[in-house]
Amino acid sequence: MKKTLIALAAVAASGAAFAQSSVTLFGNVDMGIRHVNPEVGDSITTMQKNLISSSALGFRGVEDLGGGLKAGFHFEGDLDPDTGTPGGLNFQRRSTLSLMGGFGELRMGRDYVPTFTIHTKYDPFGTNGLGSSINMFGTTFGAVSSSAVRANNSLGYLAKFGSFDVAYMYGLRESASNNNDYHGIRVGYNAGPLSVDVATAQETGIGASLGNHNPRRTNVGVAYDFGFIKPMFQYTTSKLELAGGDRKVNNVLLGLTAPVGPGLVRFSYVRNSLEQGATDVDGKQVALGYTYPLSKRTSFNANIARISTDAGFPVAEQTGYEIGIRHTF
Repeated sequence: MKKTLIALAAVAASGAAFAQSSVTLFGNVDMGIRHVNPEVGDSITTMQKNLISSSALGFRGVEDLGGGLKAGFHFEGDLDPDTGTPGGLNFQRRSTLSLMGGFGELRMGRDYVPTFTIHTKYDPFGTNGLGSSINMFGTTFGAVSSSAVRANNSLGYLAKFGSFDVAYMYGLRESASNNNDYHGIRVGYNAGPLSVDVATAQETGIGASLGNHNPRRTNVGVAYDFGFIKPMFQYTTSKLELAGGDRKVNNVLLGLTAPVGPGLVRFSYVRNSLEQGATDVDGKQVALGYTYPLSKRTSFNANIARISTDAGFPVAEQTGYEIGIRHTF
């Protein structure tokens, strides 16, 4: 009888321990058909992923350590549903370990940088598809900044104080040839329908292989949800110290989302200006999209966009449209 009681107590204790932990498998599959017609060259029709969101597979979990303290992990990898991810699944979208409590969250690993949050939050198209402002800004600046989207070897702190939230990140360089010495901070305010975020970032010690030094970026986003329409504004300014002259890039976005029928209409106007030496060119993008929910987890998406540019702008003048399906699990 004593052995039985001891065994039952052990099972009960084990069950209590398991009840304090949770692990979740999650994912998103977004793909469709895209047609792009450039001003110069042939038009092309392709099967593409990420028309309105990122295709990904991941695992996350939380353990209750007691006393208000929790430990957590988040591993998320990129998927190529059109080709089956021939390179193999990795976890470079996010790979973090966290310690959470009343003080906020301490997070380390590979994660999104604070300025990228504003690109995602205050763009009706997020950072995917033909409508995203990243199509303009990412080409003129982000492609030559190692931490435009994520930072490796990072230490982060996230916390909420009433209607305010803050995120700070430091990316360790770790070696003389590494391009990962990063500092970034974001402060946000969310109260009812109003949302405002400001962020700034600085990289130093960038390797010669990238051909640039000390990228700096500051951005701000504002949105107000009236219910029948949600207008949003985003402004980003950046600078790169290059051997051939500093590159300055400014990006302005005016956008909105509005419920129409069971779905959601998206619209944005993006203006991008690039200055480098004697070069001073502008580009514009106009995009319109519609998301129609087929269920709580599945939606039909259609987008159309037009890019017009000055001669010499890095992004080619073109028109495109895309239609696809998104499913989350």
